Amino acid sequence: MRITQFFWMILMFLVGEASAQIYGCTDPQANNYNPLAAINDGTCLYNTTTMSPIQSIDLPAAVLETSGLFFYDGHYWTHNDDTEAMFFAIDSITAEITDTVFWDCLSNIDWEECHVNDSHLIIGDIGNNLGNHTDLKFFLIPLVEFYTNNIQVVDTIHFSYADQVSFNASLNGHDFDAEAFIATSDSIFIFSKCWISHQTKRYAVPFIAGDQVAQLREVYDVQGLITGATFFHQNQSLALCGYTAFLQPFVWLLSDFDYGLYFNGNKRRIELGLPFHQIEAIASRQGAKFYLTNEQYMGGLTVNQKWHEWDATSFFENPTYVAEVDDNLISYPYPIPTTGAFDIRMSGSRCVWRYELYDAQGVLVKKGIQLDCMMHFDISHLPDGTYYVHILQRETRMVHPVLKQSSH
Repeated sequence: MRITQFFWMILMFLVGEASAQIYGCTDPQANNYNPLAAINDGTCLYNTTTMSPIQSIDLPAAVLETSGLFFYDGHYWTHNDDTEAMFFAIDSITAEITDTVFWDCLSNIDWEECHVNDSHLIIGDIGNNLGNHTDLKFFLIPLVEFYTNNIQVVDTIHFSYADQVSFNASLNGHDFDAEAFIATSDSIFIFSKCWISHQTKRYAVPFIAGDQVAQLREVYDVQGLITGATFFHQNQSLALCGYTAFLQPFVWLLSDFDYGLYFNGNKRRIELGLPFHQIEAIASRQGAKFYLTNEQYMGGLTVNQKWHEWDATSFFENPTYVAEVDDNLISYPYPIPTTGAFDIRMSGSRCVWRYELYDAQGVLVKKGIQLDCMMHFDISHLPDGTYYVHILQRETRMVHPVLKQSSH
């Protein structure tokens, strides 16, 4: 190795170590952006912003109570709350129903949300307006069975909240309702609808059929009622939709977070400019482009059920999670799944990187500096499950999931 190259690598190592100590707001769109910060400390502040949908179209009468929304097999699917166990495919341009799927082996007591992970459709029968339900559950439908309706026994997760001690009925007078969740390969994360505090509490439930306890992980003051959740930007960002007590809808955009700790990164609230719209669901297929639905509202005025197209791309100019680092390229972890060992290969002019390894609960397992173009990891000593490799250089953070699955 040439002397100049050796000293350059040492210098880059020292610069990386120094910059790693600078915490602050890393979003250039924030009021308190710190261009010297290398680690986001979750303190970004934003001006109050309103952005209305690109278009809003009435939905058919068959989905008056649209409650959940997900994308699967080339279609957006929605369903009603507490009626039939049926899914409706919605044309994203015309908002017309193009297909239906009916599950006569299921009951729809209070379906509030559905989510698709790598293997299953997860149906959340989790509505709890009175706060006294003891039959909260998730139905787990293998994706290969979505159209068949021939499962004799549907795997089900029955759960309770770890911090709920009172089950006295109180209509909209408690903090143990829920209408929003997301799912990974090994966990379901519930975002509660808190009628009293107007916060949201994030709970974790193992993705294992049977009786489970939803463990409290985070609490954040969203200043409203959360009704829907979706990943976006290749599962590296999260959107939560909801409305205030006065039916003013909003979306929270969460980005640049550590996995398992969704509220420790950038948190930006966007008002939707749709007064008296009871927004119930949100889904994204690619980028930061979303579709949302609201159910019919009948109060002092009538607001029809609608399909909304909404584009939040402008809020992510120069985002910290996009991998655009000079001419460096990075491969995906290989092999995946792994029994313990895996590699990540880098190419380019400067193979100097910081890395962090987190488990599915957001616990830091390992971190360090890499001065070579091949990164080798060995997690043989860790339990099976999903892990996340964060690779950082300056303000860029790339996240790659790794599934550890011991051979049998």
